[in-house]
Amino acid sequence: MRNIILCGFMGCGKTTVGQHLARLTGLSYVDLDAEIEFEQGVPIPEIFAAQGEPYFRDLEHQAVKRLAGRSRCVVSTGGGALTFRRNIDALSREDLVVFLDAAFPICYQRIRWSDRPIVQSSTPEELYALFEARRTCYLEASSFTVDASQTVAQIAGEIAARYRCMDWEKA
Repeated sequence: MRNIILCGFMGCGKTTVGQHLARLTGLSYVDLDAEIEFEQGVPIPEIFAAQGEPYFRDLEHQAVKRLAGRSRCVVSTGGGALTFRRNIDALSREDLVVFLDAAFPICYQRIRWSDRPIVQSSTPEELYALFEARRTCYLEASSFTVDASQTVAQIAGEIAARYRCMDWEKA
């Protein structure tokens, strides 16, 4: 049995849904950003400030590659992780990649006071442009899309039902 990988824009609910989905399915939960913070010993905003985005993206890629050796996990990715081809290619072909598709106003309400560097340095219009650009990447990377305007329980339930139906779950 492989992993369920959650992708989507900042604030779409990846962490909350991921934790609920892990409890529902009995799979382990992995937050990619939290793993990077643990390994580095500092929050991601500090990594960005001290080392820059390219350095962070390299750390992120290494974390994604390590996922290839794991199974039976629900993984919440960072908002930019699956916008890079090398990260998509590093995932197992057997992983179920799910795009949590939330409307921009919902995401923006959740992130507007965030300490994330991209949020702090961007206007709402710039964030919307980023949202639109990343949405295309998420659609290309994902196995299927879930409407993230539903409740957490509904979203997790839909993903769990699809996961259980996959032939490779028994592998």
